Amino acid sequence: MPLCPQCGSDLIRRHRTLLQKIAYSDAFQCKKCGFRRRVVYRFFRVNATVFFSRYTHCVRCGTARVHRSAKADRIDSVSKHVVSMVQRMSGAPVYRCIACRLQYYDWRPPPPRAPPD
Repeated sequence: MPLCPQCGSDLIRRHRTLLQKIAYSDAFQCKKCGFRRRVVYRFFRVNATVFFSRYTHCVRCGTARVHRSAKADRIDSVSKHVVSMVQRMSGAPVYRCIACRLQYYDWRPPPPRAPPD
């Protein structure tokens, strides 16, 4: 069970309104202080990351752990996301997600790597 970030007590599930059911997968409320936490559907989080990021992210899982490939691999699956297909037709380079092994096309560069400590 999740804990309240303000007081540390347990969060309990709350009923969602009809409009909240469209955007949120879960709604919680703290028993002590009344703090509310809502969890946005994964679909919305991933697409927001993909569309509004300065750098490329995987169109399936939203991770930034991607690398550019010289050419498309015949074994790994290729994304059928509309944005990826449009960018493929415009000649964008192919990227491969390390986490889910999906190939997709994007013009944006991958995020810069943090230097090792």
